[in-house]
Amino acid sequence: MEVIDAHVHFLSYNYFRLLTQLRQQYGNVDEFISDQARINQFEPPPADPVRLANRWAIELDRHDVARAVMISGIPGDEVSLSQAARVYPGRFIGVAAVNPYVGVAEELVEYAAREWGFRGVALYPSLHRFAANSERAYPIYRLARRYQLVVYICFGRLRIAARRWWGLPDVYDWNYADPADLHQVAADFPSVNFVVPAFGAGTLSRLLRLGLQCPNVYLDTSSSNCWLQDQSEFSGLTHVFDRALDVFGPRRLLFGTDSGVFPRGWRRPVFAEQTAIMDALHLGDRAREAILGGNARQLFGLDRDIPTYVI
Repeated sequence: MEVIDAHVHFLSYNYFRLLTQLRQQYGNVDEFISDQARINQFEPPPADPVRLANRWAIELDRHDVARAVMISGIPGDEVSLSQAARVYPGRFIGVAAVNPYVGVAEELVEYAAREWGFRGVALYPSLHRFAANSERAYPIYRLARRYQLVVYICFGRLRIAARRWWGLPDVYDWNYADPADLHQVAADFPSVNFVVPAFGAGTLSRLLRLGLQCPNVYLDTSSSNCWLQDQSEFSGLTHVFDRALDVFGPRRLLFGTDSGVFPRGWRRPVFAEQTAIMDALHLGDRAREAILGGNARQLFGLDRDIPTYVI
């Protein structure tokens, strides 16, 4: 059975440099990164993103993961991910993190799709403070339609561990965290497929209503889904899977782990927990194959020719 992890973060050394520069004070950038890595018990990635790509390829091989959808860690670090995708075409599926307020956002998306062969974009409305259905975001959706890009769009309780490690303030605006904002967008762009990570991170009830109305909206199962600790509607992850399958069916769920840093590497406990839930729900082989890899293969057009990469 082919396993495709539909949600892995490519956290390059340049990602941590850019994150450091968001702080008001940090001194020497490299020393700050080294100190924070030691305090938070993770390994700083190598400065060369190709070496990080090699590390990920070995890690995926160790766990029998065929491919990974790699999401750039922060807008502005697409070049690092492009180098990984160039070295491992087809193994790493590139998704660019995008802030629509950045003046060159459209140019970056177009270049990433046309020259680097990226197959998706990732949007963070509550972090970058824009409504998913606003005109600010529509140029990105138009590019997604033109280049057949998958759009990841994060709603609900957004938790980015590295920002907490770096002491950066929570700037998430709950006014932009409601997946209902996606309804008109999905209707306006029926040929674009949208993926909402982590079962909506606390907004699953709204997503279930959206899923009934919008066949081009998908869910991914990524992360430890710790949002469950802050609500009482769902009794646990098994209940979440059961309700999501009722509405979205196995053809609109994508397995993901939200892996990102070493030495933890690929989050096999997430895989073990979720496959055990599939066992408990008595999912058949075809449904499991779809969730664990088949849906990602279809959604990202992995049977299409891989574009030529230009660095």
